[in-house]
Amino acid sequence: MSDVALGLANLSLDSGGDLRAWLDEEGVLGPEESAEVSLRLPEFLSLRASVRELFDASIGDGPFPAAALERLNDVSARVPRVLRFDSGGPSEIPLVASATPATLARIAWSAIELLRPSERSRLRRCGACGNYFVSTRSDRRWCSDACGNRTRVARHHARRRARA
Repeated sequence: MSDVALGLANLSLDSGGDLRAWLDEEGVLGPEESAEVSLRLPEFLSLRASVRELFDASIGDGPFPAAALERLNDVSARVPRVLRFDSGGPSEIPLVASATPATLARIAWSAIELLRPSERSRLRRCGACGNYFVSTRSDRRWCSDACGNRTRVARHHARRRARA
């Protein structure tokens, strides 16, 4: 579930269409629901700004900004959820009638999971593209092999130019 918060934090949101395309790509909602939710772009922009502030504070090992933390907790609290256990194991079920609050809350819950002390130390920002990611190794600085290669190639060319 933590991928959805990273996805929103890394997303370029210039329009409701961008939001709808992302929601469809993530498979968070059905097509009818994503059309409704995409009309609520300002709420997603506000949540994304808060998530980014909290991620940046986490990466810098600083204290969380109070206003961003309050916004995140407010969005999370708007949708109660029930933890149920059935034959497939535990599952959380949001108790809400509208798609927008449920989607925003799902993103907030995802961000909260990433900000836990056990996960917080693994949160990084890519040195090449600036995207947020969860590191699988303590020395990882890039979100993907492509970003790592791009950085190493640029460093190699800079050394060659400096020698010339």
